[in-house]
Amino acid sequence: MSAEVASERRFALADRVDRTTAVVVAMVALDALWWTLLFTGRVPMLGMTWLANRGIPMAAPGAMELAAFHAGTSAAFAGYVVTWGVMMMAMMYPPMTRFTRDYADALRGSTAVVAATVVAFHVGYGVVWLFSGVVPLGLHALLPGGIYGFAQAHTRLAVGGALALTGCYQLTGFKRSRLRTCCSRVLPHNARVADGLRKGVEHGVSCLLVCLGPFFLVMPFFGEMNYFWMVALTTVVTVERLPAAWGREFSVATGLLSLAAGVVVLFLGPPLPIGFAT
Repeated sequence: MSAEVASERRFALADRVDRTTAVVVAMVALDALWWTLLFTGRVPMLGMTWLANRGIPMAAPGAMELAAFHAGTSAAFAGYVVTWGVMMMAMMYPPMTRFTRDYADALRGSTAVVAATVVAFHVGYGVVWLFSGVVPLGLHALLPGGIYGFAQAHTRLAVGGALALTGCYQLTGFKRSRLRTCCSRVLPHNARVADGLRKGVEHGVSCLLVCLGPFFLVMPFFGEMNYFWMVALTTVVTVERLPAAWGREFSVATGLLSLAAGVVVLFLGPPLPIGFAT
């Protein structure tokens, strides 16, 4: 091997190491930013004063949706969607760190083009999660009394049903196929900003379907802004994306446990004060 070829390979290896390290650092820093914005209340949620005056904690099931519908303005719904998007990014960046690292490492091109492609990927990914906020808003509109009122009036049905349905979904072949897509290896290819944006949207939709049970069934009835449940569900969606069989087995395990817990709540009726989620 000539000295010139060896030098080129060393530089290529150094570029990959520097690039992947930079991506991981950026993901951790951004995730810290999302959590900080939520924890300090620096998100544009209207109706919080109204909730406080009524003695309803923001962490209560359906509180965010209740506040948005009470205000009933376009600004209130836009604020809700932005808050939901920030919350989803806070919860999804940990499980997305490994894939983003591998995605950046697979890109071929100049540093500037690779960086722009990775940014475009996350823009597309973020847009999907941002607008997924219409799902809990729609659920609130459909349920009698909204999510908050339904959870107060039918706590056992709301909690048990959410757990049982989530457990069933976790065990489906469709869930496993989406999980494989989210964890699939990225083949080397040329970096293009338009391709990054498209890939981000596609990956966002796939991740949304993977998280359908925990984020769109459990969270609304356990309290979306409850930090205990946010951290717990973040852990679930992160661990199930572990390589090889670990992630799949963990997904099945959480599905079985969720289904069993749902059956216990629905049919044995243990005491479940709604305050457990606040």
